[in-house]
Formats: sequence, C-alpha cells, structure tokens
Amino acid sequence: MSDLPPAAPEPSPATPPGFRVGLVAIVGRTNAGKSTLLNRLVGRKISIVTPKPQTTRETLHGVVNRPEGQIVFVDTPGFFQTHASALVDQLHSRAREAAQDLDVLVHLVDPTRAPGPEDAMVSDLVKSVRAPRLLCLGKSDAEIRPHAAYWRAQAANYEAVLEVSGLADIGVEELVAAILRHLPFGEPLYPAGEVTNANRRFIVGELIREQVYIQMEDEVPYRTKVVVERVEDVAPEKEGEPGRLLVHATIYAPTDRLQRMLIGVGARRVKQMRQFARRELRRHFGVPVDLELEIGIDREAATPEG
Repeated sequence: MSDLPPAAPEPSPATPPGFRVGLVAIVGRTNAGKSTLLNRLVGRKISIVTPKPQTTRETLHGVVNRPEGQIVFVDTPGFFQTHASALVDQLHSRAREAAQDLDVLVHLVDPTRAPGPEDAMVSDLVKSVRAPRLLCLGKSDAEIRPHAAYWRAQAANYEAVLEVSGLADIGVEELVAAILRHLPFGEPLYPAGEVTNANRRFIVGELIREQVYIQMEDEVPYRTKVVVERVEDVAPEKEGEPGRLLVHATIYAPTDRLQRMLIGVGARRVKQMRQFARRELRRHFGVPVDLELEIGIDREAATPEG
C-alpha cells in the first residue's frame, strides 16, 4: 500500500489531506478481553464485560477519532469450544463475517491461558484474512503470563506485535498509531463526536443484560433476552436539578423454572439486578435513572440449545 494520498478523489474541505479511515475487527477467543479493549479505545462503555463467555452477541462499531484519521472498530463474538448449538454456530458465523472486508485485523490473545482449540479456530480465521494483521498480547498488566513466548514466536505472521491491556490502559495509543499506519486514505465514516452505531435503547438493554450474566448462574443468562419497552427523558422537577431517565424493560425467560430463578426468593434476585443495572445506567448516561424491571416468559423464544 502506498504511503502517499491518492490523486483522486480530492478530499472534502472538512477532511484534511492524508486523512485515513477504515474498518478494524478485533478477534480472539472468548474472554480474551476484546470488549474491555474496545471500551478503552473508544473511551466509554459500549460493549458489556462479564466473566462469562458468549456475552457479545451483536456486532458493534466503536469509533475512534484522531486528527490524522478515524478507526471504526468492530467488536465481534469470541470463539469458544462448547457443546454444539444454534447460538454457538450463529456467533461463530458473525465473527467470521465481521472479519471479512476489513482494512486491518487485530488479533487479541490471552497469554495467561494455554493456547487451545478456541485459539486454533481464531488463528485459522486470521490466516484467511488478507488485510494487514496486528497481534496484541493482552493482559500486559498481569504479573505472570506463561504463554507470552508462544505468541511472540508467531510474529512472522503479523505486521506488528504489541503489548496491550484494556483494563490498565497499557499500549492503547501505540495500537491506535499502528492501525492508522495501515488504513487507506478516505472520508470519515462517522461524524465527529459519534463513538458507536448503537442507539440508546440498545445500550440500555445491553447494560441490563450484563447484570443478568453477572448475577445469575451459568444456565440462566444464555436462555434469556432483554426487551426495552421504554426509554424516556424526564424533565427536572425544580430548576437547577438534573433530569432523569425513565426505563421500563423486561427480561424474558423461556420456562417457568427459569423465570422463578430470575425473580428469586422474595424477589431478591430481580431487586439485585435492578439495583446494579440502575447504577450502571446512571454511570453511563450521567443522570439519575428510574428503572422498572420485570421478569416475563417467552416460551417461543429461541434458546442456545438449538
């Protein structure tokens, strides 16, 4: 790829000469830290983060703007080795689709865990991509990373190898600079100031779903869905006071048993999810939040048992 801007088309008056822009996918095994890294790159939380695998279900765009260019990051589902199911196949398919037609591919690995079948699936995907590839050794803030040497030995397959930690904000700007060097010249894909393609209702639903994953046992979260019926701005009652955000959402379970588990004894579980979800919503939107959270049943909903 040439390091000189193309002769045509001419950039618009609002776009400086030599401005670079492109799509970048972050791929890796499940729980490699992709969502944490994306949130750090964008500067705000747009992708949920939990200790459980399979939490990223939709392809999100996170936009990073710099004077010299715009990077549109794609957060993809992780690859995970588990029992066959419709959900697993669907998530793997989305990850592969997101990795095609890219300008740069970022392969994020977790050197604290031994390479396994999930890493092999990701490596096969990486090899099939013709775009420039960057290898990121994640969790660089960890004291012990016994498998870092294994990944550094793969350096010949990548344009660069970088040390990063989304959690500790290590190597993030170096990663941005490395990506920009490989992007083509062009016009911004998003207006300045936009950081994601996710609308407010979607973000509300994701923050509630995050609490389902965190608060519930392994069996429950993957068989539920969150529907946000209402998101409304409420004007302050008195001058000088902040406005409020009114949210009404329902967590749907496919069976009576799972509904009871989500509600909990004395409604303790749903109250706990409401409390923590309300805290995260307030932190994200910066205003007080009134959250009405119900637990319903949708027996026809598709489940990962496929």
